[in-house]
Amino acid sequence: MLVSDQSEASVRLRAAVLEVLEASQGRFAGIDIDITSNPQLAQAVAVDKAPAMLAILAGQPAPLFQGEATKEQLLSVLGQVLQLAGEKNITQTVSIQGGAAPEKPLAPEHLAAVAAIDAGDLPEAKRLYEKLIVEYPNDSDATAGLAQVNLMLRLAAKDQTGPLGPLFYEADQLLIGGDTRGSLALLLDRFEIDTDTRDPIRDRLLEMFILIGDSDTEVLQARRRLATLLF
Repeated sequence: MLVSDQSEASVRLRAAVLEVLEASQGRFAGIDIDITSNPQLAQAVAVDKAPAMLAILAGQPAPLFQGEATKEQLLSVLGQVLQLAGEKNITQTVSIQGGAAPEKPLAPEHLAAVAAIDAGDLPEAKRLYEKLIVEYPNDSDATAGLAQVNLMLRLAAKDQTGPLGPLFYEADQLLIGGDTRGSLALLLDRFEIDTDTRDPIRDRLLEMFILIGDSDTEVLQARRRLATLLF
């Protein structure tokens, strides 16, 4: 949830969201981020005013709404999120002990990276995740965290430089807009016809797979197509 302490609407939405989260029996966990002190994050997800709600599914941000919402509207929107999570085989819950808390606490290194994200310091979060991956190459959480931070950095920069800049930018926009299939197909179509730029496109596809989640149906189909094109 993106809020502003200067916005009365943010205060009301925060109270409604907390009530819904506490009644969700661990199906949802949430954080609120002040866009006044973290403008980079707001820019990265294309939010220009508070309050606003986003869902994060398998590392992929999905805009829900901007502005106020009643409890009934929240329940309706979050019901749709649960349905989408089920389609992506995301069925885990969190343990509630005096509030929403992860069942398994994050390691200190991960907490530092998350704190950097919350503070709006995306370059520092990137550095911390890269350091974690060097020290623990099999840390899938660090790999997913780095992929998510890289996406936020790209969205904030709106960088379209280089021969593949416009392609990658459009793929990111499709992804955050919820069009997973379109985002992956765009990259795969270019990969198929442009043999001179296959390496960076393949690398971006692999990062997208991590962001979206390996068990996602669209990712499984995209992996099969990529393998066919490679061999």
